[in-house]
This record gives sequence, C-alpha cells and structure tokens, in this order.
Amino acid sequence: MSIIGKVGRRSNKVRVLNLSIHLVLIIGAITMVYPFLLMISASLRSNVDGGRLSLIPKYLHNDEALFQKYLESRYNEESSRLADNYAGGWLSFAEARLPEKLYPTLIKDWQEFLAARSQGVYDYYVAEHYGRGVYPLNQRRYRKLLRQENDNDLSVFNRRYNTGAQSWEQIVVEEKEILGRNYVSVSDGYLGRFQAFKKALGEHHRNYVNLDGAFVQMELAPAYGGDLATFNAATGLQLNSWRDVVLSESCPPEGDPLRPAWLHYVREALNIHHISLPASADPAFQAMLKEKYADISLLNSTWHTNYADFSEVRIPQQIPDSGAMVEDLTWFVENAAAPEDLQVSNIGNEFRDWLREKHRTISALNASWELGYDHWEELSLPASTPADNIARQSDWLEFARGPGQAWLELLPSAQSEWLALLTERFPGQNGKLDLSKVNQYLGSNYNSEEDVYPSPRLPREPRSAVLWRDFVEQRSKPNQMKFSADKEAVQAWQDFLRVKYTATDSMNQAWQLVPASFEGIPLPVQQIEAQTFWQHKGQIRREFLTRNYAMVLDQMFNDARSLRNTAIYTLLSILLAVTVNPLAAYALSRFKPRLSYQIILLFMLTMAFPAMVMGIPNFLMLKRLNLLNTFWALVLPAAADGYFIFLLKGFFDSLPRELYESASLDGAGEIRLFWQFTLYLSKPILAVIALGAFNAAYRNFLFAFIVCQDQSMWTLMVHIYELMQRASLSVGYAALVIAAIPTLAVFVFFQNIIIRGIVIPMEK
Repeated sequence: MSIIGKVGRRSNKVRVLNLSIHLVLIIGAITMVYPFLLMISASLRSNVDGGRLSLIPKYLHNDEALFQKYLESRYNEESSRLADNYAGGWLSFAEARLPEKLYPTLIKDWQEFLAARSQGVYDYYVAEHYGRGVYPLNQRRYRKLLRQENDNDLSVFNRRYNTGAQSWEQIVVEEKEILGRNYVSVSDGYLGRFQAFKKALGEHHRNYVNLDGAFVQMELAPAYGGDLATFNAATGLQLNSWRDVVLSESCPPEGDPLRPAWLHYVREALNIHHISLPASADPAFQAMLKEKYADISLLNSTWHTNYADFSEVRIPQQIPDSGAMVEDLTWFVENAAAPEDLQVSNIGNEFRDWLREKHRTISALNASWELGYDHWEELSLPASTPADNIARQSDWLEFARGPGQAWLELLPSAQSEWLALLTERFPGQNGKLDLSKVNQYLGSNYNSEEDVYPSPRLPREPRSAVLWRDFVEQRSKPNQMKFSADKEAVQAWQDFLRVKYTATDSMNQAWQLVPASFEGIPLPVQQIEAQTFWQHKGQIRREFLTRNYAMVLDQMFNDARSLRNTAIYTLLSILLAVTVNPLAAYALSRFKPRLSYQIILLFMLTMAFPAMVMGIPNFLMLKRLNLLNTFWALVLPAAADGYFIFLLKGFFDSLPRELYESASLDGAGEIRLFWQFTLYLSKPILAVIALGAFNAAYRNFLFAFIVCQDQSMWTLMVHIYELMQRASLSVGYAALVIAAIPTLAVFVFFQNIIIRGIVIPMEK
C-alpha cells in the first residue's frame, strides 16, 4: 500500500517532498555505486595504467594505451628489457608509442628470415611468462600443461622432477638476464621441461633479444650519460639515434672508437652462447688447456671425453649449456683469445646478412621496404621534443623557436630560466630581480618571484610578446616546450619541412630513416611488435580484461579449502543463529523473568563495544579450551547475538497470547509451542537473522585470521588477504569484486524476505 494517498499526491508540497526524497536516494545510491564501479575498473588494470583514475580503462578504447599494456606484459614487466630492445628510446612502458607507419614488406622479410633460420633458446625470451603479482598468459599455459601431464597431482610432479613444491603456484620460471654471462638454459629436469615449452611456442610469443640495444645499454649509454651528442663528439661518429649502433660480428679494427667497448662487452658481459671462435683459435685454446691440465687424462676426466692428446681438442661449434668445457671456454674468451678471433652470434647481424643475400643492393631493399615518408601529409607534429632522432629533434627545435611559436606552449618547468632572463633585463639591488620594474614593463602585479611564470602561450601584448620570443629563442630548453595536436600547427610543421628539404627523399636521408648500407640496418623491433600487436589486438584486449580474474579464480578453485571452509562456517553460523538466539528470546518473551529488561539491556550493551575489543579475550579462552584452528573457534563466540535476541524478543512479544493459551488447552507442550507455532509464525524475522548471520560469517576476517592461522582452516576472506600480500593491487581488487558477488546475489534474490522482516515487525 502506498504511504502517500491519492489526495496527498495532488499537493505541490507533497510532490516537491516526494521528488526531494527520490533525489536524495538517487545521490546516495550514486555515492555507493560509484566507488564499486571504480573498484571494478581498477581490477581490469595493471601497473602501467594503475594510476589512471577513470571508470572505463583507457585501453578499452585507445590502441596506444593497449599497446603499452601489451609491451608491459610481453617484457614481463621488466623495463630494462624494454630499454635493451629500444635503446635510447623508452625507459618505461608508459612512454611506448605505436609507430606512425607500418611497413608490410619489412615484416614479410622478417618472417621469411625466421622461417629460413632456426632460433636457439638464447635468441629470445618467452613473452608473458612471469610478472609481478599476476599470472601472465604463458605462465598460466605452462602451469596448466604441467598439471595435465601430472594428473593434477603435485606429488607426481615432485617425484618426476625431484622438486619439493608445496603448491602449484610455486612452479614458476623467470628468465631474466638471458644475455648475461651467468645465464644458463638447462635441457633436463624441470627447467628442461620449460625449455621444451619455450621451443614449442609460436612466433608471436617469442620476444627476440636485440644485442645491438643491449650493447648500447650496457657499454655506451652509461659511459656518456645517455647523451648521444656527447657520444658523437667523443667518437667522431654522426649517429642520429642510439638505435643506429650495431654490434658488429667481429672485433672493430684498431683505431675504431667502438673497439674498447666491443671488447669489454664481449669478453666480460655477453653470454658465452652468443660468442663463437674460428678454427684458427684452436691452437691457442689447446695451449691454454695444456697449461691448465698438464695431462690429457685429467682433462678427459673433467670434461668426460676421451681425447688422446691436447692437439685433438677443438673449440666446440655447439656450446653445451653448462659444465667444465663451458667454464674453460669462458676463461679462454675472457683472458686468452685474440680479439680478432672473437665473433658475436647476433640475430641482428644474421638478419642483415640474409637481407644482403636476398636484395643484393641497398637501393633494392629501400625500394622494396618503402621506408620513410612519401608525402608531407603523412608527417605528424610531435607533442614534445623527439628524443630518439637528433636530426628530427634539431628540426623540431628550429620550428619551435621560429615559425612554430604561434602554437608553442611553455611548461611551468621553465620558471627558473624565465626568472634568469628577467633578472638580466630588470636587475635590482645585489643582482636580484626588480619586481617593480617587471610589473611596470609587463603590466603585471607580482608580489613574489615564486609567482612569476612565463606565459604558456605567445602573449598578445607587444612588449610581453617580444620578451617571450627572446626567451624561447635564447633560453628555453627542449623539455620545457610542447605542441598540441592543432591542425594549423601540423600544417605549419609540414610547410616548414617542405621549404627546408624540398623533397621527402631529402628529409628521409637527413633523418636517416632510409639505411645507407646493410651494416646500418637496425633490428626492426618496433615494427615487429607493432605488427604482432595489430594481428592479435582482440586477443590481447580480452587477455587483459580477464587476466586478473583468472589469477584469483585459479587461486580459489585450485586451493579450494578456503571455499569449503567458508561454506561450512556460514552454514554453522546460520544454524546456530536460528537455534540459539530464538531459544533465548523465547524464554525471555514467554516466561518474562523478573530481570528480563535488565538482561535485554545487558545484551544491547554488547553492541557498544567493537568486535575487535573481544578478539583477544576470545582468543585466550579458545586457546585454553584447545579449540584454535577449528570451526568451533569460529562459530561459538558469535553463537548468541544480543541484537538478534532483542529483535526476536520484540517479534515474539507481538504474537497473540490467545494462540498460546488455546494451544496449551489442547495439550501442546512448550517444545511444540516453540517449534510448531512460534518459529512457524516467525519466518520473516528468522530469514533476517539467517541473512545477518550469513553476512557476518562471510565477511569475517580479523577474528578468523586470529583464531585460525593454520592454512588448512583459512576462510575466503583470510585467503584473499594473503593473496593481496603477494599479488598486484589490481588482482586484489579483482579478488574483492569476486568476493562481493555472493553478498550481492543474496541481497538481489532475498530482498523481499529482508523487507518483510523489517516491515512486519514494525506493523505489529
């Protein structure tokens, strides 16, 4: 029945009141739903986009944001691996950008090269095979494969591979420094099984190493502070980008500026499986072995060989994964091998050799690949200074400080340089800035130097504009300027380049977008990964939508004890709540003891204390009773609830006394009166009690964590807490979303019972 009658609804005041009530309720609902939606959104993210606060994750509608997440997962969240493959480019995954153009012929050549050459396990990482607090795609696939092979029995796995894993979660392999001297890929045992899994992967799950970039990151960039201009000045080279550095197959000749760095990297840092030696180095290797072992029998016993003499020993063409032979070969490379005998086995060099054999001339390759820009309209204006190409950066700065000033924006970080210019133009006492002169000249009203910033845009006032232009042309730094994606600015940029270079071919050569020789072709990592991304974009997006939830469900169902414990705990709590509390309330209502109101008051006083206050006394009592880590420890302290007894007594008091009198006259005893009459008539309030008991037991964390610390007795909330300690924040949010589903379902399907339990007692 409606609370407001038909007559009342005609009143304007009542209508306004009704509307106001509904608005308040809607706003209240939004304040409840909005945080929950934010939590759902956060559960779909990862580290690279975890700080972006929005209801809809950006990668769902932005391809570049998805590409950043793809690279983060592909490189196993190791930004150092990204820096190796993109030398001098991106230092973090948030900086990653999709290439402006794709070159299909280049990708076709790369795929033909891979088909013609077999790759070894030292040539690539497994993409998405470990992460920080998350189970990436290939880690889940590998673990699933092991479960299938071992009948989902961890003990079978442990016996087969002689391991002592306590859970499937502990079974993980992390390939990190694959180019490092100490890295070894084992071919037997558990790691051998991973090696077989690695070899069977498809191409788009392989993350090929870029030795050129690793050489830059390990040797060149640190020596010159990452400044390519300083490197060029010191070496006499004219490189446009760090990506133009190539780790040559053989040692550079005497006098070459890269020779010392090449020798240090190959002798001291590079994995021995990427180094080869020609047959001409055999005599030196034999002499080294003879000096070390003296007797051939000692060498044979160490190497497990049967050479008759040291002269029979040869440098192995296929280097074993490990062993004494590898250790001796490593020592030889580090200390005795002639520089001219050292050779690098580099997939980049092999790709360049393959291209030379296929295309014959560099002009034929350029015609096939169609690198660079064909039309001025293809050029976009970079928002910030291009850091990966010196020539392009120089043109960008020339445009920014010249014809592009009309669209240029200065960042607040330019304040110190701006103050330096003003101090020079408007000096005061002791060489300080005279603010009064500045205010008089600019028409401003600055009170402190801290308030003085350059105008973000070119000022309209003539004198301010002159000063602003002087600053941009003379004092501003590249990282203090940016452009917005304005059509007029892009058109001006294209016109500027058209005037400067006349033809796009000239610009392509100046920016070194077109290789001048086969030796200068860098490994096209960005093109390879962008092509893979576009081919599998739908799968990639689905993976990121489900990955965090897949990890949580894997944890819950493959270690289902917490689900079982929670189910038992909630059922026992409900059973005791609808048994103990009605008995106590019935006694107080039916027999009306003299101190019944004082007893009710005592029950109500228990609500004045937070539950954690009773945690330690309950823990000590349960410990003395030897009930810790049992279901009794969970349910007994909450079996009787003062609030439930208060509600039930009030409901029982509302039941007609005549019903009990007539039943008693017919011979019904107290047990029948309680079970057959009282409880039957109390179904609505009992449903409320049951739902309350379920909610309290299901969400109980702190007390369950205290009294049941044995992992076999963990409830779902404790399990989620433990998961959140080692999982990423987004996985934790996913766990909370999943944990909220049962309570939400209970509310949706039992809301009528809840309302009846609230309304009927009030009506009575």
